Amino acid sequence: MESLRTSILIIPVVVALAACSTGAGDGEVRGSVSLPDCGLARTDWNMGVDFFAASYYENTLAIRLQNTGQDQAFSDGLLIMVRDVEFVSKRLGEKLTITVEPDIDTFVDAGPDAGIPVTTHGSPARATLYLNDSCPGNHYGFTDGEGELTLDSIYVPDEEKRVAGSFKLRFVDPRSWKSSDDIGPHAELEGDFDFNYARGSPAQTFP
Repeated sequence: MESLRTSILIIPVVVALAACSTGAGDGEVRGSVSLPDCGLARTDWNMGVDFFAASYYENTLAIRLQNTGQDQAFSDGLLIMVRDVEFVSKRLGEKLTITVEPDIDTFVDAGPDAGIPVTTHGSPARATLYLNDSCPGNHYGFTDGEGELTLDSIYVPDEEKRVAGSFKLRFVDPRSWKSSDDIGPHAELEGDFDFNYARGSPAQTFP
């Protein structure tokens, strides 16, 4: 009887720990993706995110949404680097603009002569997309996306563990531009995420 009582007490604890474990969460990354070298051109693409992680360091927060818990070299994923957690924590629910210079429309029209799109210094976050599962061996240069980010909750040490929000982002690979009609690999994505910050080695691995 004592062993049964012990088991009953243990089960809720295990369930609670699993619910807060590294990688658990809810959300999606979906939209249109064109990867000519891999024969992938879809307007209904879905990353199938099942791994959610965040890493905090000196007022910055790296949010990783990924289709597996494997190394990034073998996965599809979206990395959103929030540059100033204190600043963003005072603007929850507001639409924040991630900008690149030159902006992507300018680059699409003029190509490399306009410069390579790079996240501006004043942007609240930087967005990077990697598609190493959808297109193994092809390392696309989706390093700086532009768009909108809304955070409903953000990790703040000793105050808040929940990380939640939504986004609309656009990416191009500036190395593959040929003309305004043939811009090469590109993606337009939107989605959301909601998970609790949890310490653990899988959440801390970033390039």
